[in-house]
Amino acid sequence: MSPEDRLRAALQAQVDTVEVAPDALPRIRGRIEQRRRGGWVVLAAAAAVAAVIALAVVVFIPERVPGPDGTQDRLPALPAPTVPVQPPSPTAQPVTVLLPVYYARNDRLVREFHELPLPADDDAHRVAAAVGEALRAGTAADPDYLSLWPDSVTVRGVAFDGKVVVVDLSDVGAGPRSGTPALAVQQLVSTVAAAASYTSVKRIDGVRITVDGSAVAKLWGAVDTSRPVKQLPPSEIYAPVWVIDPQQGQVVGKSFTVHLAGIVPEGAVHLRIRGGAGGVEQVVVDQPVQLTAGAPAVGEARVPLTLATGRYTIEAYYVSMADGSVQGVDDHEFTVG
Repeated sequence: MSPEDRLRAALQAQVDTVEVAPDALPRIRGRIEQRRRGGWVVLAAAAAVAAVIALAVVVFIPERVPGPDGTQDRLPALPAPTVPVQPPSPTAQPVTVLLPVYYARNDRLVREFHELPLPADDDAHRVAAAVGEALRAGTAADPDYLSLWPDSVTVRGVAFDGKVVVVDLSDVGAGPRSGTPALAVQQLVSTVAAAASYTSVKRIDGVRITVDGSAVAKLWGAVDTSRPVKQLPPSEIYAPVWVIDPQQGQVVGKSFTVHLAGIVPEGAVHLRIRGGAGGVEQVVVDQPVQLTAGAPAVGEARVPLTLATGRYTIEAYYVSMADGSVQGVDDHEFTVG
């Protein structure tokens, strides 16, 4: 007899010694159900059918905790994972969308709208593109606007956990490039909130910031990020006046609309445009503008204008009620084509 034949015979002899009760399988299932309610279950079962060798099976069931009403058990809650922006499917089409992006000027936040390319048009890609643009140095059209984040920072991924947006960052450095850590975080949060308004979610309840996939109690040791960060009231973080349109460097037609925003007493701002054809500097518009709301609310105004072809500088500001001085000037250079 060959070694293979001897081994086969020994195995067969062991199988022949196994006896399986007719009710073995129902009893095993009953024991699993009884022990499942008590916590960890370790099940060792042996069964044999015909010439099948007995098998040992070990089953582990996580410990369960009582539900809120004390009657329904549930698995312990785990933090929602940070899910990187998924690569687009082979059928997804790249698109370019216009999204709001926040920067800082004079320790206050201002907003621009940027055309951003997306590999696929979905909620996560929209927010990730806007945040990446906001945090990256040198992306603002207006040279007076800047990102407060260090050059090294990158956006690893974005995920939606209900109405909370999870933004996972990497290489955040030891602190912001400029300004305070609190304002830098609000630059990110304001961009997420504004970009989310262009998604199916519309309004969010906060932004959970993680670093390299892990939660951090305090970003840069200064800002509490142990829970979702909420956007602060506009009067605490936004610039008092800013020009939304025309944007810096924009080319507009002879008839166009000036779009202003601000948080000023009684919503009273002033609009002035300098420039003209042939490079001759002159004031072509100088008028008060009433915003839709006064401080502490954000007010807006749209002013239709018609100008001759040329290069211009638009200025928006408010006048101090205390001493009559010009305050909060925001200016953009643009061209009428």
